[in-house]
Amino acid sequence: MDRPSTNREPLMTTAAVAKWLGISTRAVCLWAECKEIPAIKIGRQWRFRPDELSEWLKSPKPEKVKNDPIARRMTATT
Repeated sequence: MDRPSTNREPLMTTAAVAKWLGISTRAVCLWAECKEIPAIKIGRQWRFRPDELSEWLKSPKPEKVKNDPIARRMTATT
C-alpha cells in the first residue's frame, strides 16, 4: 500500500488568506462559496492551499474578481 506524502503544506485559514490578500474574511468566504478562489470546505470552514492561491494570483484572468471597478468602468465606456 502506498503511503501518503508527508511533505504537505499546511492549509491556510480564511483569516490568514484575508490578511495575505488585504481583504476582509467575509470577502474570502464569499469568493470561496462562489468558486472565485480555489478553496476546500472542511465541515463549515473554508481552507486554502498556499500553492493553489499563488497560482490563482498569477493567472491573468480578468474575470478573477467580478466586482472590479476598473473593469466595470471600461465596459461602461465601450
